[in-house]
Amino acid sequence: MEKKKILIAAGGTGGHLLPAQQLAELIGDRADVLFAGHKLEETPYFQRDRFRFIDVVSAPIQKRFAFCCALVFGFFKSVWLILKERPDVVVGFGSYHTVPILLASVVLGKKIVLYEANRKMGKVTRLFAPFSKHLAAQFPLVDRKTFTLVPLFPWISKPSLSKQEAREAYGLDANRFTILVFGGSQGAAFLNEMVPKAIALLGDVQVIHFGMEENPYSVKSVVKLFESDMAKAYAAADFVIGRSGAGTVSELIRYGIPSLLIPYPFAYGHQQDNAEYLVQRGRAFMLLQKEATPEKIADCVKRDLPMNRIDSETRIAFEDLIL
Repeated sequence: MEKKKILIAAGGTGGHLLPAQQLAELIGDRADVLFAGHKLEETPYFQRDRFRFIDVVSAPIQKRFAFCCALVFGFFKSVWLILKERPDVVVGFGSYHTVPILLASVVLGKKIVLYEANRKMGKVTRLFAPFSKHLAAQFPLVDRKTFTLVPLFPWISKPSLSKQEAREAYGLDANRFTILVFGGSQGAAFLNEMVPKAIALLGDVQVIHFGMEENPYSVKSVVKLFESDMAKAYAAADFVIGRSGAGTVSELIRYGIPSLLIPYPFAYGHQQDNAEYLVQRGRAFMLLQKEATPEKIADCVKRDLPMNRIDSETRIAFEDLIL
């Protein structure tokens, strides 16, 4: 049987590119996969050595003149690409990086499947949802009634280490309360400033902190710019302080770790909606950035969370919507 051809439209931050690449891994040998998107040649979140790809120019929607110019060039390149590759399905992962490809897919009548990681649809997903065959979501959407729930990300995860093994791998004490801190690709600066001040108020803890180079902590700690093995980091942690991007929220559910979420305030409200999903279920605290003082951060770490069970809705394997 001839393999299906899948065109994955993705670009931008890890929140878009990481699930797109995991989908490609899930599909595996069952289909021929090609990635297309803006700046795939330079983004650190895309594994260029593993996947076939082509760059298609785009620009932020807010920059209207640049966006319109890029859309013209990107659209015609996308039309050429689709006519050349003849994909059976085009899968869109949101962000302005994918607009020319999705627009060309609509014009050429291709089957489109969209993935929305947040509780509220982004601008690009909302724009192309009426033309999609399926809208796959990992959380029940607050702004659309018809969607298909797929499993919570990550869909592929490494075998977990024990808490002791994970802490030993980081050179930390096996039995000390461990706080994991990270702010994603855009929201690290505020956490880098405030969390060390909060930790100084807590006493006998240790810290794993991703997103900065210099170590400001007086307690035992591991500080790195980036961690590729987040499963190990979650295995070591008793508590997480972070932003509330869709990937982070789904991982917190998967790994069952209590958290304090400080939504990134420039994410058009998406992160606050995501955080509220966990807060309403007794799995997280939330502080808005404007109220997140070191004292309030430290107080949340000290408080208990019920860690209620999250109801398991009926979900369909993402790849089954495509293949």
